[in-house]
Amino acid sequence: MSQKTRNTFVLVHPSEILQALLGLKDVEVLAYERRGPHVELMVEQTPAPVRWPACGGPAQVHERPVVHYVDLPVYGVAMSLAWKKHRMRCNNPTCAKKTWMLEDHRIAAKNCLLTTRAAKWATVQVGTGRTVSEVAAELDCDWHTVNDAVTTYGKALLQADRKRLNKTTAIGLDETSFVKLGSRSYKDYATTVADVENHQIIDILPSRNYTEVARFIDSQPQAWKERIRFGALDMSATYAAVYSVVLPKAAQVVDPFHAISLANRCLTPSAAGCRPNSSAIAVDETIPFIGRAGSCSLAKKSSMPRPPSAWRHC
Repeated sequence: MSQKTRNTFVLVHPSEILQALLGLKDVEVLAYERRGPHVELMVEQTPAPVRWPACGGPAQVHERPVVHYVDLPVYGVAMSLAWKKHRMRCNNPTCAKKTWMLEDHRIAAKNCLLTTRAAKWATVQVGTGRTVSEVAAELDCDWHTVNDAVTTYGKALLQADRKRLNKTTAIGLDETSFVKLGSRSYKDYATTVADVENHQIIDILPSRNYTEVARFIDSQPQAWKERIRFGALDMSATYAAVYSVVLPKAAQVVDPFHAISLANRCLTPSAAGCRPNSSAIAVDETIPFIGRAGSCSLAKKSSMPRPPSAWRHC
């Protein structure tokens, strides 16, 4: 007679199933509710002795307000988490702060309406290219809930990621028309700080103002600022001032696009002023011009018509 092997990963009791679905130690599942296609779990932290750090006095539960959070879907069904929080009250009559709310970052971060696991998942999804609207539709919540969570966790990731700052010796500053504001479509600009050596964005600042950009550069570690040898810019007087004041040892380099653009703007009026009058030139008369490679050659006006923008020299 063969002995039946018991699978240790199979949970039969409903309470055990819900507890495994939550996956948090010292957090109890109080209720499971399904309203149509929507599922909600109500949870509460296991009561434990609490003391207020300021005075060291014992505290007790004063209120249990319920806060609702958006959680990850389960088997394709949208799910939310109702967290019965603990508002504690200090029993010390001389304590200045009488009540405070217990937090648990494992369940949800402060000022975030997504659970921690949902917020981390949403941050990864948006970071890999999905739009906030797509992620919000999958979580069955509004756009602002997802965007606020991604912003919160994205800032924490940027602050923790120091490698993107430590491996470069050349940075670049460039402005971008970010958003149009007001009835007159006033353009608000953002500044992109890039690692031009490794082709990676370091940060995006919500302004092109000298004070804001200089404050960001100056707030970086001193070793990082001393390591920067080159600063790329687009001939902006603001960015040039930032480099001159904050990174005076860095050589300022103008990117090729704006250098060629400036050369064209300078040469075009000169070429237009010295261009011969077409009525005074014979049909078979040859005229000089500069080709794409920069070499001067002769061509007949009748055999090679060119628009005025082709003229670079006379």
